[in-house]
Amino acid sequence: MNRLLYETAMDWVFEGARVLDLGCGDGLFLSQLFEKRRISGEGVERDSAMVMLSIERGLDVHHGDLLDGLAQHPDQSFDFVMLLGTFQELIAPEAVLAESFRVGRQVILAHSNFANFRYRWHLSWQGRSPKTDDEDRPWYRSPTTQLFSVEDFIKYCNRRGVHRKQAAFFGRKRRLRFWPNLFAREALWLLEARASSFTKHEKAGNAARG
Repeated sequence: MNRLLYETAMDWVFEGARVLDLGCGDGLFLSQLFEKRRISGEGVERDSAMVMLSIERGLDVHHGDLLDGLAQHPDQSFDFVMLLGTFQELIAPEAVLAESFRVGRQVILAHSNFANFRYRWHLSWQGRSPKTDDEDRPWYRSPTTQLFSVEDFIKYCNRRGVHRKQAAFFGRKRRLRFWPNLFAREALWLLEARASSFTKHEKAGNAARG
């Protein structure tokens, strides 16, 4: 995820907000939110080495699975739940998203756009899977499991009744305004869910499948 994306996500967080950062990594972004937005909050991270780095920054981080981390919190206990660079690595993304809306009033979610023209060209002309992340790792070393586009995500939100309050799209070095499904490398969304968007039955079913 590029620097502009993180700066935009920070702009969407109001001062003093309660934030839960899912897949917080080494805690750098969360620590910047504490410093610049004076938030209260914590992170969830499954990589023990990253958890230690976060703790060294003075952060409160739950070590474990995201669903387990979410289950520790009551309904609407956070203003924002962050899913930045994590959503496409999940085995059960809808279960995590449903739980994120349960514990958070809003969700800030980022994902790569697999309808980007570079990916299309790579598949069409080379017949091979493109490298899918900032580290240019091949498919067999990439943690990415969910390959979808900007349009896919828009249709998903419409089907689920998830309100897209704000959106931002990014190329390699700049923010984009037009044709995001074709040109954007990454998308960032500020989301709210209606009460009927996810039922308990669906959440339980998705968690079981994950």
